[in-house]
Amino acid sequence: MRYIVGYSADRRGREALNLGVALGRSMGAELDVVLVLKAEDAYAGALRGHGNYAELVKERAKEWLREAAESVPADVVARYHLRRSVNAATGLMEMAESVNAGAIVVGSSSKSSWLWHGIGSVDNALLHRAPLPVIIAPRGYENSIAITAIDCAVSPKDDSIGLVEEAIATLNRTGIPVRLVCMVDGSAEEDEGRVKEAVEGLIEDSSLTPDEPEKLEVVVGHGRGISEAVESLDWKEGAVLMAGSSKLAQKGELFLSSTTSKILAKLPIPIVVVPREYHPGRYGSEAQPWTGQLRAIDPDRARKTGK
Repeated sequence: MRYIVGYSADRRGREALNLGVALGRSMGAELDVVLVLKAEDAYAGALRGHGNYAELVKERAKEWLREAAESVPADVVARYHLRRSVNAATGLMEMAESVNAGAIVVGSSSKSSWLWHGIGSVDNALLHRAPLPVIIAPRGYENSIAITAIDCAVSPKDDSIGLVEEAIATLNRTGIPVRLVCMVDGSAEEDEGRVKEAVEGLIEDSSLTPDEPEKLEVVVGHGRGISEAVESLDWKEGAVLMAGSSKLAQKGELFLSSTTSKILAKLPIPIVVVPREYHPGRYGSEAQPWTGQLRAIDPDRARKTGK
């Protein structure tokens, strides 16, 4: 299984690469580190006042990729690509299609008032067009050792059954502990009990059964709005949060929902946004799961390898 890592020679690119390495180690996946240059027409160099401008940019980009390669540990298989396209998001999606990648990994934009996740033009385009999962590293992300927990944002409503089933499938594929996370507007204890009971009912109604039920947990966050509910929860270092797409999305494509946008504003861990009706390997779907087909490398083993 392969991940596309959208790279740039800055903080954002380094954080995406850190996350890619952690995912690669934990899921036994290979990385395709991609630096996209904008395709220019024949007059671009002259307009910029330098006849070989494009060649100079190309050589500099190659140097940046060499620097990226130096930071990837020897236990992670990685390839490095310089690609031209109309824009970065399109180039990453084209590369993902060409190698049948399981997900695209990018960093967060610094041009945002959000605490951890900034959605720039590249992220925004991917989150509203990509036909495969997009994984975003928060600002300041340094973990390149292992993914040790997977959270999944769900609601207590029946239409969340698809995400609940995918969370169980993810647990069965990886063996990594999974939390079903429900964030509600309110703080009453009876609400927490009601919500938790509803989510547990979805688990019972699921067509899948967890192989290791002791690794599946339901937690509820409360607050005056989604942002406060996010902050009320304990987000573990080494975890990622999986979230679904809006109902506005076409089947098999991403479309960032308003709820996920609110979660991103305060979420301190990476997020995995999956396409609408995402059930790889089930119900006739030929999509590749972002975690890979086989059980992931044991987190303790990955952590030791990364030392």
